[in-house]
Amino acid sequence: MQSATHRSTLHRFAAAVVFTAAAFVSEAASAVTEIRIWHSMTGVSAQTFQTLVTTFNGDQKNYHVDLIFKGDDKSTTASGIAAMSLPDGPDLLQVSEFGSGEVLAVKKGVKPIYEILPLAKSKDFEFFIPGAVTFMKDDRNRLRAFPLEASVPVLLYNKAAYAKVGLPTDTPPATWRQLQGQLIALQDAGKGMKCSYTSSDQAWIHIENIGALHGEPIATKNNGLDGPGATLTFNDLLHVRHIALMTSWVKSDLYKPAGHGEEGDARFASGECGVLTTASGSLGDILKVAKFDIGVAPLPYYEEGTKQPVNTLVGGSALWAIEGRTKDVYNGIATFFAYLATPVVSVEWHQRTGSLPWTSAAYLVSERTGFYDKLPGLAGVMKTAATSQAATSRGIRLPNYDKVREIIDTQLDAVWSGEKPPKLGLDDAVRLGDVAMKPVVLAPEPPKSRASKVKDAVKKIFKKT
Repeated sequence: MQSATHRSTLHRFAAAVVFTAAAFVSEAASAVTEIRIWHSMTGVSAQTFQTLVTTFNGDQKNYHVDLIFKGDDKSTTASGIAAMSLPDGPDLLQVSEFGSGEVLAVKKGVKPIYEILPLAKSKDFEFFIPGAVTFMKDDRNRLRAFPLEASVPVLLYNKAAYAKVGLPTDTPPATWRQLQGQLIALQDAGKGMKCSYTSSDQAWIHIENIGALHGEPIATKNNGLDGPGATLTFNDLLHVRHIALMTSWVKSDLYKPAGHGEEGDARFASGECGVLTTASGSLGDILKVAKFDIGVAPLPYYEEGTKQPVNTLVGGSALWAIEGRTKDVYNGIATFFAYLATPVVSVEWHQRTGSLPWTSAAYLVSERTGFYDKLPGLAGVMKTAATSQAATSRGIRLPNYDKVREIIDTQLDAVWSGEKPPKLGLDDAVRLGDVAMKPVVLAPEPPKSRASKVKDAVKKIFKKT
């Protein structure tokens, strides 16, 4: 691992390269221009990004980036939208993939970064993120937002626990059926494992990405990407079979659900559970806590569902530039993004957090310097994420989808608890989700009576006098 002094030197070198490029942006402003970033990062991601920002600020005379934590994803998006037109509002706003529709719906709310990046004239803007990912790119493959915390689903397993029960530590399960055999082995051994398997982000893993991996959309109209009016379809045979299998695992104590967020990460990192499905962006926080070697593998698939699994979804969040800022602010944003895109900085972010590399160079450097040798399997996950996306992996564009996610989580909880069978739980999730996606139509006001109109007219006369 690089020493702190070495990393600092590399950061300063990267900053110097960027600031040379920044000379092409415009004449330096006489005063320092502040760039306000409102964000929702926590844990290793927040710590790493703060370190990068501190280095940028320390080596920069013209611009100063101010990181402002605004709470969770929903709170950050809501407060950012409300403050878009305010002079002390954000210049860059972190928005999750399902909040992107909200910011795009604001008239003259955001400025696409493909209009900003050319100001820096950097040669490092070769982004790693797949070209068809819709929540941060437009229909012409132009980058609308900076891919801050982009993640793909992964399966993590405790190598020490595998070795203890005689399972091969270098052969992760490719299918859910193979995983079942390994979970039974972990359970039957009875050597300290409190749970064989858990998962974070259950709706994202068990509904959205199960569909994407097997080429099955979760909604009509290509997951809503082809236009409004889509309806949900994840009560199909593929999802019913999968949730039925997961339910059987819950009943036999192979699978212990862990809430709707990242709660499963902590249960795995503590050694309580032997296997975890989660987002790759959680890897940094897990590695910081876990006291055992971790294996990394793609999300398992069903052989009867597909001969060859396709891409999973790219989730996470992006930084959106706000419209209506000064030229100096946009120059500063371009300079800051150029700094983030330098190989040294992008490599540090990727290796510390587990999020997808910001640039292709960062992936190549990580591969050639042996970073992936420490986490066999991660390189394959990253390489797959960078390939062209299948139609079902391009993303989801459905109205009020954060509410739909809450409905999915609630119905899955009812299935896990035995309150509902899998088919009924998914049917109810689809039915209630479709209702949540429908626009609210306000009833028209009833026409005023003649007497009411006369009364209003009299009031206007008296106001004038």
